[in-house]
Amino acid sequence: MPRASSIDPHTLFSKVDSREAANLVSSMVQIPSVNPPGNEESIAQFLAGKMSEIGLEVETFESAPHRPNVIGRLRGTGGGPVLMLNGHLDVVPPGDPGLWTVEPFGGEIRHGKVYGRGSADMRGGLASMLLAAKVLREAGVPLKGDLLLTGVADEEVGGKGANDVVDRGYSADMVVICEPTDLVPLRAHKGILWLEISTAGNALHSSRVSSKGTWGEVNAIYKMTEVIKALQNYLTELEKRTNPLVGNPTVSVGTITGGTKTNIVPDRCTITVDRRLLPDESPEEAKAEIEQILLKLSEQDPKLKTDLKVIISRSGAVTPEDSPIVQLSKAAAEEALGKPVEVSGCPATSDMEVFVNRAGWPTVIMGPGRIGTAHIVDEYIDVDQVVAAAKIYISLALKTLS
Repeated sequence: MPRASSIDPHTLFSKVDSREAANLVSSMVQIPSVNPPGNEESIAQFLAGKMSEIGLEVETFESAPHRPNVIGRLRGTGGGPVLMLNGHLDVVPPGDPGLWTVEPFGGEIRHGKVYGRGSADMRGGLASMLLAAKVLREAGVPLKGDLLLTGVADEEVGGKGANDVVDRGYSADMVVICEPTDLVPLRAHKGILWLEISTAGNALHSSRVSSKGTWGEVNAIYKMTEVIKALQNYLTELEKRTNPLVGNPTVSVGTITGGTKTNIVPDRCTITVDRRLLPDESPEEAKAEIEQILLKLSEQDPKLKTDLKVIISRSGAVTPEDSPIVQLSKAAAEEALGKPVEVSGCPATSDMEVFVNRAGWPTVIMGPGRIGTAHIVDEYIDVDQVVAAAKIYISLALKTLS
């Protein structure tokens, strides 16, 4: 059996089959695992089956009822590090199917692309992980360290699955999260703070309203417009803060609900707010800034009464530039793609914060697909990128585990 260091990676690259890649992504797209509410059981079973077919040691365990994690291990001969390739099993809701030109969960293959919800985020990454492990296993590459494939639940909402992997005592020396990055290694990502803000009002029959609130009415929706305008102004302030890897922090109002009937002055209005954090910002600091905005509004208008609740809170994360996983991921990408790549950062949020901040595992995000084609109507991924990502993971395994 040849030594890993003597293996030409391009020989292994040629064994990654594009038709198999397309069919694998398509099959996974056809297994919905929408979060919320979150039910990853069927896709977990599919992934476990594929890992078993490859010949990996497979474990599954539930991070919550009907929400399993899947762990596949290609065990090395010993004495080497553990490289984890990680992907999530849940997908975001498809929205209105009538806006799609393809079936959201049809997995249609057309002109070198696979269409459907989750194709880019991140059935493509899961497929690339499997393809890389299959090539390494079938070629009998003698790795010293273990290659660990993890498929986790709940990345799109709270990160229950990734946290459970850490809680159960799994370990890794290096991690690649196979999210869509256009095949570029990213060593940082933003944090996230989701808030619910409500304004209170006084209901009244709408035929009796006056511009001065003569009858004691307070329109909660009107009061919410003051909050929304203040948040718009807050965004201009956030744009003055910059980070060379992830850009500036942001704030966005995502949903709004209010009132009970057209002819009743609304006594409550609620918005949800998405505040993205720089890696060195804490969710507590961001929450405090928004609380100060609301307090100032209430001081200016005593009739404006607000209530604030935290929905989701996840910190940002960063891996040092000189970390081996950063340098080796860059080298692997350049070897597989045949061109230079630049390490950058991710404007979104991922399970990297669990692996870096909780477990202390140096992590990069690097996978097939583009963030611009994720979470959209007619989501898709290029099959060529799925193949290329598999080649990158093969190269990385040779560089880290041999």
